[in-house]
Amino acid sequence: MAAEPAVVIEILPSAAYRVELGNREQVVAHLAPGRQRNFVRLRVRDEVLVERTALDPARARIVELVRGRANEPGS
Repeated sequence: MAAEPAVVIEILPSAAYRVELGNREQVVAHLAPGRQRNFVRLRVRDEVLVERTALDPARARIVELVRGRANEPGS
């Protein structure tokens, strides 16, 4: 599975997030199991890398938080 860049557009209940992919498609994503051990708080407009599931293309998992301008204090 190749990771695709996406942007968090909505925070949903049960640790789920609605993200928008580069092709303007929206999918529901959750944090990958390895990321749940560490405390990660995502905000709207955070850039992430997601892997889509093969069985349901409307679902994905967040594998990495991309460090960038949206994650700097004061932005």
